[in-house]
Amino acid sequence: MTKIKLPHLAPIRFAQDILQKEEKTARVSLEFEMLPSLAMLVEAAAQSTAAFRESDNENAYLVSLKNIKLLQKPLQKSLEVFIVDEHRLDKMRYVGFEIFEKEISIATGTLVIAVH
Repeated sequence: MTKIKLPHLAPIRFAQDILQKEEKTARVSLEFEMLPSLAMLVEAAAQSTAAFRESDNENAYLVSLKNIKLLQKPLQKSLEVFIVDEHRLDKMRYVGFEIFEKEISIATGTLVIAVH
């Protein structure tokens, strides 16, 4: 388990630890101070893309959202996100995500991230 490196501070730092990382996938633990809204879940997924950072100097910005779905309201403040680095084009990345509460899928979607 590795602490994820982010400039965010509480109460808007949701991504905590990289639980598992492969070349194109990662699982990240999420912690919220209250039951999260869909906007908080999307921000947590975006923060989790830091698991794919290639250097500490690399910064990323959320550019666009696609197919965002809240499948059910979360009942807990501790969740996990599974992210997939689906496609890269120069400085743009398409990252799919699925957020889980235990084994139950809570939210899914695709983020477009600009990296510099």
